[in-house]
Amino acid sequence: MISYGIDRGRELMAADGARKIYSEAPMRMSGWHLMGTARMVKNPEESVVNEWGRCHDEKNLLIVDASLFVTSASVNPTSTIQALALYISDHIKNNISNLFD
Repeated sequence: MISYGIDRGRELMAADGARKIYSEAPMRMSGWHLMGTARMVKNPEESVVNEWGRCHDEKNLLIVDASLFVTSASVNPTSTIQALALYISDHIKNNISNLFD
């Protein structure tokens, strides 16, 4: 996936007129975290899941990971992922009797 993304990025830069394009992947002495793609917002027109991580299209699907992030942060996301998991699991626990109505 990283190579595919880098190739598409190179294509975009070249199409925009870049004359010299440099890339190094994966970057040495670096790490990365896959995040995004399942934006968390109440409005189904703007997101994949609601404020509780519940998918707008599949009511029995809850997402509880870094997919909920709109973008990546500049620091390790583990604490935020844990906080989201606790937040969503609390909601599930407190509403289990009518969660899938």
